[in-house]
Amino acid sequence: MSAFTRLWQRAPVWRVALFTAGACSVFSVMFPAPWLTSRLPAYAKLTFKISHMLPSAASSADSSEDALRPDEDRRTVSAPPMDAQFEGTLSFAGRQLPLPAGKWHPLLNYQDDVAHGEILTSLYVRSEQGIVTGLLVAQATTQSLPITDTQLVQDECHSNFNFMSEALPQDGTHTECWMTSPIRVANNVFLTSNPALQALLGSPMFIPPAVQRLTGMGFDLPPVLVDAGWNRIEKSKSGPGVDFMSVHMLTSPAEAGSKTVPGAPENWSRAGMSDSSAVSDFVRRTNAWLRGWSPYLRQGFDSKLPDTALPTTVSADPAFHG
Repeated sequence: MSAFTRLWQRAPVWRVALFTAGACSVFSVMFPAPWLTSRLPAYAKLTFKISHMLPSAASSADSSEDALRPDEDRRTVSAPPMDAQFEGTLSFAGRQLPLPAGKWHPLLNYQDDVAHGEILTSLYVRSEQGIVTGLLVAQATTQSLPITDTQLVQDECHSNFNFMSEALPQDGTHTECWMTSPIRVANNVFLTSNPALQALLGSPMFIPPAVQRLTGMGFDLPPVLVDAGWNRIEKSKSGPGVDFMSVHMLTSPAEAGSKTVPGAPENWSRAGMSDSSAVSDFVRRTNAWLRGWSPYLRQGFDSKLPDTALPTTVSADPAFHG
């Protein structure tokens, strides 16, 4: 038995001291004292190399968080510069989008590669004196998807709470409908009695960041908006599944530069609109405008819009648009 072995067995305090010295040496390399590295350059180089070979606590924490939230990197929300503005016709998801009258500013783009990466969502805003006069929510497929995944889009037109619901005759290859609906705005949250429409306007993925961007830049929303919505679902020409485009124009009944809307809150409903002539008139004009806008949305779906500007009667929605 060697002297080291005998000492190891008979001197427990020495063993503890040896372990402590080893641990301190390791820690001194991993977490060097600033005064020591400044005086010994070679030691500083050694500790630098070793620390970069080992995973840091921050990177480990980031890795743990990424493992807990694997989907967040596959959801894309972008905020284009709002000083850009569009008028007339806009290219959108490989199609054409005829814009209502006025100057429209890009607010937000959203794509969810977790659930539906084939759907692009874009929001645009129109304003006057810091008050939102129109909010445009456009969705369209960039590749086909199963018909079952469009159920909410189909259901938007089939609500008894809509002001109006109309549709084209179905021929087995497409479904197209349009409708108008009342929207209440409470604490910058959109509320409607149409469940399918509420699913869109209540989406936690893109509506809150869009509204947050608006309010953060000093824009105000009126307490009531009227949604003029148009949906088209069509069998894909390139394979199984369907393609769709959905456009919602949330138009304001308030006067220019004001958040005050006509009528009482209870008048902005299908049942209560008849008690206010001002509310009935705005809804009637919105219905008529949407009927005239729908054929151009259909042409835009097929990328067949004329190069000339849209007729004023088509583009001029009932809200103030400059």
